[in-house]
Amino acid sequence: MMTSQRLTLAVAALAVALYAAYYLTAPTPPASSPRQLFEPSMKVPVSMPEPERDVAPIDLSQIDQATEQMGNPLERSEDLRATYEQFKNSHNAIERHTAYRAWSACFPTLIAPQGQSISIDILTRSLPANAPNAAARVEAYRGLQARCRNFSDMTREQTLSATRQQQEASYNDAILSPGEIAAKHLREGDKDQALHVAHAIVASRDPFAISSLREFINQYVVLQVDAQMVTSTERPDLRSLAFSLAACQMGLECGPASLTALQMCASMGECAGGVADRYLQALPSQADRDALQTETRRVLDAIQSGNFKALGL
Repeated sequence: MMTSQRLTLAVAALAVALYAAYYLTAPTPPASSPRQLFEPSMKVPVSMPEPERDVAPIDLSQIDQATEQMGNPLERSEDLRATYEQFKNSHNAIERHTAYRAWSACFPTLIAPQGQSISIDILTRSLPANAPNAAARVEAYRGLQARCRNFSDMTREQTLSATRQQQEASYNDAILSPGEIAAKHLREGDKDQALHVAHAIVASRDPFAISSLREFINQYVVLQVDAQMVTSTERPDLRSLAFSLAACQMGLECGPASLTALQMCASMGECAGGVADRYLQALPSQADRDALQTETRRVLDAIQSGNFKALGL
């Protein structure tokens, strides 16, 4: 998971919106490609009419509690349906994002249209049989399936209703993480508001919120390079990924048993160590790994000192 969309670097799901229609007719579970399954911060593409949107703003005062109250409990949760049910109707934008993360970790990959768990054989049939990490990937799928098992108790009608709810929430930008809200403002041309949100996130020093800045940082550095405000040798991919690694060091749950680690193992084949180790292993060269570690130390120092200029913000 090396893109910004989505504990982006691969940790996604196939589009819930496309599967909403599939749920209505499909008799058997889909056979998905494992490398396409998990991108934690990927939003759902939706095809809907164009009513006027009513986007609920994020409460910046709540950011500093995001890791303790939502981020780490989600990463450690053994019952993702319970997490989803707890937060799905919340008025708090970060809690709604948490509900979406719990939902998208399971649908449509691990739970079939009829609501039952998809078998391990179906989930792993396209994995390279002789790969050195094949057994670890199978176990990662088993671990994810166990965390999703209570979704299989939902009736077909409940599954359809929940799918529509997540589809509508995605369309209305109601399930964005704090950093994704900053990225949304930047895409819409409101740089000042984007930086306002980004500064609040950095000032909060909340690890979950810091990690969620990844998409925004990637977009922001690309714009700076394009405008020749920074050198063309800047690496938006490494700069943005450094925020995720910094978050792990700041206290975000990134251990080998975390949700993101299991997703990275199952979908990307990166199965050794914690989340930070898996991000590093996914890079193509030792030079990139060294550069990312250097960038992570720089980002950590700047966050801890509140030095926005050193972060390029």
